[in-house]
Amino acid sequence: MSGFLFRMGVPGLSSVVAFSARRAQCAAAALALLAWSDAAAAATAAKPEPTPAAVAARKADAARYADCMQKVETDPKTAFDLADAWAAMGGGEPAKHCSAAALLKLGLATDAAERLEALAKSSTQGDDIRARMLDQAGQAWAEAKNWDRANAAQSAALDLAPNAVDLWISRARTRALALNYGLAVDDLNQALKRDPKNVEALVLRGSAYRFLDAQDLALADLDAAVKLDPANPSARLERGILHRLMKQPELAREDWREALLNAPDDAPIVEDIRRNIELLELPEPAKK
Repeated sequence: MSGFLFRMGVPGLSSVVAFSARRAQCAAAALALLAWSDAAAAATAAKPEPTPAAVAARKADAARYADCMQKVETDPKTAFDLADAWAAMGGGEPAKHCSAAALLKLGLATDAAERLEALAKSSTQGDDIRARMLDQAGQAWAEAKNWDRANAAQSAALDLAPNAVDLWISRARTRALALNYGLAVDDLNQALKRDPKNVEALVLRGSAYRFLDAQDLALADLDAAVKLDPANPSARLERGILHRLMKQPELAREDWREALLNAPDDAPIVEDIRRNIELLELPEPAKK
């Protein structure tokens, strides 16, 4: 389940906006079930006088799940085969989750979404973990461009965990991918109501406002994000784009310079920063 970066365009621009979800989403996918394995291990340890064999088995399952999710990144076909075999031998929820993750990495988003939804429905875990399974199903449906199923799954996730800021942000990403920027703003309002200093949500909402042509609101959010995290490449990239649209090329160049200085050299965002810098050097097209 590696990362895709969603490029959203405005006339003359192509930028990686923070609605690009998949890398962060799929990291969350692994973390959610890793949290399951940790919680399950703790629950086993909390039982009266657990046998050493039971504790060892739970730890082995947690390690096997972590190894499986790591293999999803490097060899998803092998990860899928191993996870399915593990599930057949009683590997339970971690095995099923790893197989779904491998399917998504292999580009079989619909199959992955169906498995994740089924896992969420059959899971014996608490609301928080089941909510994240549903959210991951929604992300997979979004990758399959089945927006109705994506919205249904992520809305069900929020019903289970309405105060989870990351779930509001996740549904906002999906709604932005579907070009529903107004609904994305609504979700980000909910996220920021719960965590007013969430830089990711501020950048996302600033991006959404930009696509809604609400430049003043976009600038307010992006200024706030940069103030909270001056080295954030996404915030700098987005604010630079906004400065360019507002005919402030020097401010745009300054933001993109800071974005380049702070982004990892191999990060996909670097390409988009450089592309925007190149566009800034181009003359405005002649009016007909």
